[in-house]
Amino acid sequence: MSKSASLKNYFLSHRKVTNELIDKIEPQHFDYKPAPTSMSAKELVIHMLTTFHMFAASAAKQAPEPIHQTSEEDDLRKLADKYTDEAVKLIESLSDDSMNNMIDLTDIIGSTLPAEKVLEIAVVHEIHHKGNLFVYVREMGHTDLPLFIKT
Repeated sequence: MSKSASLKNYFLSHRKVTNELIDKIEPQHFDYKPAPTSMSAKELVIHMLTTFHMFAASAAKQAPEPIHQTSEEDDLRKLADKYTDEAVKLIESLSDDSMNNMIDLTDIIGSTLPAEKVLEIAVVHEIHHKGNLFVYVREMGHTDLPLFIKT
């Protein structure tokens, strides 16, 4: 299996769960925060989606341009689908050789890393915030939650 196929599967095993959690967030809970200093549920979801996109675009040596309009943020599920589809395209665009390309992220994380490591960081970032998202939807009253990953 190619490196990009393996990373795509790793990403999707987590993003599928993220998307299930996003499905549980009703518009009346978009502003929910578990603590005053937390991001709102909507802000957290948009942060997760756009940050993964930024890392994946950078790994593919593309400008990490926004792929949605603010007006689209009222339907988090459609937004998640849009960003998931784009992430898959970006990951699939990488060959095994290009996974070794050095990506300069000194402005963001203070270092230059191979594209493969940039994508791994993107997935780990998503995993971290997916844990936050579990807490949010639990606090919203949901008890029927997905497992941590889906294969």
